[in-house]
Amino acid sequence: MNPRPIPVINVRGSPREMGQQQGEAARAQIQRSLTRYREVFPQALRMTWAEGQLEARKFLPYGESAFPPFVEELRGIAAGADVPFAEVWTLNCYEGVIESRDQVWGCTCVAVRDDLTANGHVLLGHNEDWNSVDQDTVYLVRAEPADQPAFIGITYGPLLVNIGLNEAGIGVAINAVHPADGRVGVPRVLSSRAVLNTRTIGAAIRACVPKLRGGGYSYLLADPAGELYSVETSATAHDILYGEEGWLVHTNHYLAARMQALEEPGTYTSSHVRLNRARRLLKAQLGHVTVPSLQVLLQDHVNYPRSICLHQDPADPLHERTHTLASAVMDLSERILWVAPGPPCEGEYVMYQLDGES
Repeated sequence: MNPRPIPVINVRGSPREMGQQQGEAARAQIQRSLTRYREVFPQALRMTWAEGQLEARKFLPYGESAFPPFVEELRGIAAGADVPFAEVWTLNCYEGVIESRDQVWGCTCVAVRDDLTANGHVLLGHNEDWNSVDQDTVYLVRAEPADQPAFIGITYGPLLVNIGLNEAGIGVAINAVHPADGRVGVPRVLSSRAVLNTRTIGAAIRACVPKLRGGGYSYLLADPAGELYSVETSATAHDILYGEEGWLVHTNHYLAARMQALEEPGTYTSSHVRLNRARRLLKAQLGHVTVPSLQVLLQDHVNYPRSICLHQDPADPLHERTHTLASAVMDLSERILWVAPGPPCEGEYVMYQLDGES
C-alpha cells in the first residue's frame, strides 16, 4: 500500500486571496512541477519552454474575458508560489497548446443515481490520469470563496481545482477528448473550475460551454437530485448526454455521433476498453452500488498497464507516461469526498468532508 497522504490546503476569501494561499501552501509542488515541465515541453510540443509560454499567452485575453476571477486566482497562485505568472498560465493552457494527436490522456468517470445505490445517495467516481511527472505534486484544496459556494477538489502543480464537489452538491469530473477543431480560445481548465462555482445542474452545464473556447473536455456532472449529464465539448460544438437509466460512464473518446464527426482519427483502444470494462463492472452493481464498490471498480487492472487503474509504462517517452495520479469517489448527497493517491491499487482511500477536517 502507498502510505503517502495527499496534503489538504484550506483557502478562503477573494479569488486572488485564495490563489495566494494555494500558491504559498503548495509552493514545493508547484515549483517541482514547473521544473519538470521545462524538460517535458520540448519533447511534447517540439518547442522550447519560452516558446510554449509565448503560445500560451495567446489564450490569455480569452480567459480574462470569459472567466476573469479564475485568471486572478492563477495570478495569486503564481505570487504565492513565487513563480512567474506566465509559467503558471502555460501549464493551465497545456492541453490547448499541445497537439492532441500526440498524446491520448486517460481518465475514467462513473456516476450513479440515488435509486441505484445501496444507501440512496448520488455517487460520482473518477480516476485522474495524467503525466506521471505530476505523480508527487497532487493535493486537495478545501475552499471558502467570499461570494461563491464552498468546494473541495483535487489538483496538482499550479493547476486550478477542476475535479470535485461544492456545497450545493454539484460534482464535476473530466475526461480529455481529442477533437480536430482546437484553436486559441478560453482554456478548458477554466470551465471545469467554473462548474464548482455553480448552484444548479443547469448552470453547471452552461459553465462547460463558454463562447470562444479553445477546446473541450467531456464533463461528467451530477447533483444531489440524481441528475446526471455528460457534456461533450470541443472548440466549436457540444452535445449533452443524459443519464436516463440512472448511471453514466465516460472515458476519452466521444460517444455522441455529432462529436464523433469532429474527433481526431484513431482507434482509442485504451479508452474503449476502459469504457466497456467500467460499464460491465457498474452494471453488475446496479441497485446496490456503494462507495467501496466504486473504489474497487476504479482499482481494476484489465488491460494492464492501460487499465482503469492506469500505470505508467517506463518504455514510453517521458511526455507520454500516463499514470493515475489520484482516485476519487464523491458522495454528493453528503458532500463527502474519498481520495486515494495513485495508483489506487496501492493507495488507501481517505474521507474528506467539505465542512471539516479529513
